[in-house]
Amino acid sequence: MNVVITTSGGLPHRPWNVVEKEIEEAQKFLGIKYKIFNNPNGHYQMNWKTVSEIDEVIDREKVDTVYTVWHGDSHQDHQLTYKVVLAAARKKQVKNFYCFELPDYSYRSERVFVPRRFVDISEHMESKVKAVAAFKSYFSESNIDAMIGLARHRGGAIGVKYAEAFEIIFEMWK
Repeated sequence: MNVVITTSGGLPHRPWNVVEKEIEEAQKFLGIKYKIFNNPNGHYQMNWKTVSEIDEVIDREKVDTVYTVWHGDSHQDHQLTYKVVLAAARKKQVKNFYCFELPDYSYRSERVFVPRRFVDISEHMESKVKAVAAFKSYFSESNIDAMIGLARHRGGAIGVKYAEAFEIIFEMWK
């Protein structure tokens, strides 16, 4: 699994050296490495450079399934990330393209998140909570509670304790 963070750099209330330490901590709980691109936080753009960065990851890692932020998300960098990733996913090797929801940004939007793919994450929920909680400079206890509540809600939709839901942009069945 590859996790790509499309922007780097801190904000006045979240210095980058703090964020880097939080990323290192989160990696311990998930057992994955992050790839961080050097695009300025808050000034992300859709252009040849940013699409090419994702193109290279798709090619190098032979990515066939993509999960990215939801296109209706109210965060401006997330909206651009969706567009950049969709442009890179034009390659025929990408068979599945899904968007995930973020409680902080999906409920303050002009669009409605329409989940069509549900995944039971019950056995992974503890690790997910620990990984997200590692980002102390960003997530408060109420953010964590909202994430757990959403996972319970999505789990209830499919009869499990915890689930994540995704919007399907395209999908190839075998």
